[in-house]
Amino acid sequence: FLIKDLASHGNRYIFVMDDIWDIRTWEVIKCAFMDSHPESRLIITTRIVDVATKAGGIYNMEPLSNDNSEILFYTRTYGGEALTSSNQHVEVTNKILKKCGGAPLAIITIASLLVGKQSEDWSKVYDAIGFRHEDSEVVQNTRKILSFSYYDLPSHLKTCLLYLSMFPEDSFIEKHSLIWKWVSEGFVPDRSFQLGESYFSMLVNRSMIRWIDGDADLDGQSGCRVHDMVLDLIRTISNEVNFATVHDMEHHGTCSGGKLKVRRLAVHGKSGEHNCSIAMEHVRSFNVVECSANSMPLLLSFKVLRVLVIEDCVFWEGGSLEHLGKLLQLRYLGLVKTAVKIPEGIGHDLKFLEILDVRGGLISELPPSVGELMNLRCLWADNGTVMKGEIGKLTCLEELELHSVEKCPNFFTEVRKLTKLRVLKIYFAEIQESAGKALMESLCNLHNIHRLTVLDDGRQAEYSVVVNHSLEDLAPCTKLYELNLLCIVIPRVPSWINHLSVPLLSRLGLHVDAVEVRDVQTIGRLPSLLELGLWSKDEKNVSYTFGSNEFHKLRILWTKNIEIAVGEGALPMLEWLEYTASAERKDAASLVPWRRNSCPLLKDVTCWLDCTNNSYREVKEAKQALRQASGTRRNAEYLYLVIRKENYDEEAGRFIDNLVEVLGGLERPGKEGIPADEADLRDMITSLESLLRDGVEPRVGRYAEQELRGFVTTFKSLLPDAAAATTIKEEQPDNGDATSSADQDQEGAASHC
Repeated sequence: FLIKDLASHGNRYIFVMDDIWDIRTWEVIKCAFMDSHPESRLIITTRIVDVATKAGGIYNMEPLSNDNSEILFYTRTYGGEALTSSNQHVEVTNKILKKCGGAPLAIITIASLLVGKQSEDWSKVYDAIGFRHEDSEVVQNTRKILSFSYYDLPSHLKTCLLYLSMFPEDSFIEKHSLIWKWVSEGFVPDRSFQLGESYFSMLVNRSMIRWIDGDADLDGQSGCRVHDMVLDLIRTISNEVNFATVHDMEHHGTCSGGKLKVRRLAVHGKSGEHNCSIAMEHVRSFNVVECSANSMPLLLSFKVLRVLVIEDCVFWEGGSLEHLGKLLQLRYLGLVKTAVKIPEGIGHDLKFLEILDVRGGLISELPPSVGELMNLRCLWADNGTVMKGEIGKLTCLEELELHSVEKCPNFFTEVRKLTKLRVLKIYFAEIQESAGKALMESLCNLHNIHRLTVLDDGRQAEYSVVVNHSLEDLAPCTKLYELNLLCIVIPRVPSWINHLSVPLLSRLGLHVDAVEVRDVQTIGRLPSLLELGLWSKDEKNVSYTFGSNEFHKLRILWTKNIEIAVGEGALPMLEWLEYTASAERKDAASLVPWRRNSCPLLKDVTCWLDCTNNSYREVKEAKQALRQASGTRRNAEYLYLVIRKENYDEEAGRFIDNLVEVLGGLERPGKEGIPADEADLRDMITSLESLLRDGVEPRVGRYAEQELRGFVTTFKSLLPDAAAATTIKEEQPDNGDATSSADQDQEGAASHC
């Protein structure tokens, strides 16, 4: 009614509606607003992403920077006067602002309490931040505001949020492992990972947890963090309803036989020690982080344990979990960053185990019996951990991450049996072409795949196996999100990689025999593509110019043996670029593919400079031209440029360049500039021939090798008996200095130059 009344006066207004909680409220406001003056504007604030999406354009509010947090804090405490007048408060102020995490509401709430207080009281306020002191004034202000968000959640989301109270403060919580813990605890109906994923998204959309995007990095992990004040709230509620207990918290749970009856227990840090007053037979979930073995109760004391997480803990040398097999109801086992031996019979004892996480690389092997865990839905292992058992019986697997898969018996043929796989990340050291072909045939049987990564162990696709398999038969589901096969060379880009078949594809890495222009054009129409790695095995570079009507969301571009250019208005979201250029072409258009009006967000560039047919001086000129051209971008705050040379040895190139300068372009003996001393000539010939004999192509490049052989011929022609001049053996000079190695000969030759 107010909006309609104001609009009747015919004036223009900006209406600000604060903290809209539901879509229906927004629809009522919108109906009233539509009758107002067409030039008026309506701005709303909300914590609910669905409401913001319904309203139209969204401005996602970022946390305040440190400087702006200080300005807001001191403006409230001192009324805008002398913002840094109290230097003695700097330390406690920094602690308070860190606790607030850039949230304006938290900063205003706490700063309001400090107005008029003595400096010695500021530390007391900091200690009271949170909900642990019931008489604290901070409690009454912050709890009232944050509790609205919590009590507005449906019951299933409340349960999932309370589970986060078990994690250490400020910790990064990986998304997939968290969802699988919810599933193992029974919080998700039908034990569906996809449904649990929707729960996670709802908590993010309601601003109860902060999303951490790891997709900007090819190896990044996505997850969340919990704001300190939200963590204090859910820990208090969790404690009140006896949902979970963090070891260092005061507990008010019920007692059973004189002992505390808890259902979920977390122990963090060295301060945690086994508390004999807790009845372990009722514990369903036990998380221990950064503790020693004596801080943990005996596994035999657990009777109904379903989730066991031991992360970054210290066991005695050669320590093992000998009673692990007694935990018959265990669904989730996490042994992360912990050096411990897994019992040999784990696969025969833990029949209901669904998730096994041994990431961290401190467990050397998974015993063969792991291959008998037929209910296993998720298996994660890092580099350094070898799977000793076969995987063919693990037909319930939905997620699999393994390194050194060439050491896993019959892996390349048995992986085809895992038809429920949604996520597959495998790494190998080196495999034969036949094994690579078998792997490709197996992958074509995985039609439910969402993320597929095949790479070599730790070498960033330096090793590639060529297979004559096009992957045309893979035909994945429309939910394919990631495909990375850079270490497998396939004949062509599969035809099903298009905007109709895989509309959600966001990360793509392919190594193809020969990339064609139409392949890049098709890939450019993928609506969700964020990262692209496209390599051509054929060294005859294909040329492609990116236009303004494609790759609208692309943030990372990684090409090889493809000559690229970026047209005006193209790649507007690109932040990271890696490409190949030839040192032969020193013009700016060839060395620097982007233009002044393209790639406004570009920050990191790596150029692989091919120096195969270039001298030291030519390479130096190309580098200078590249650096100069890359610095001409308009409105560029900072561009980090890395130049990596290929097919070139800089020391050898400099040596050759010095020789060219000494010879002065002379082609025949007897002219000025050529050394006349016979001993010097022999030393020079020895050095050059050693460099040619010991150098491994393409150490100095083909051009450099030709130059070296020309120098050897020229110098030999200057010897007294040129016809008899053959390979000179290493000699002891007259001055007695030893020159027994090829490196010393090279240094001697360089000094003569």
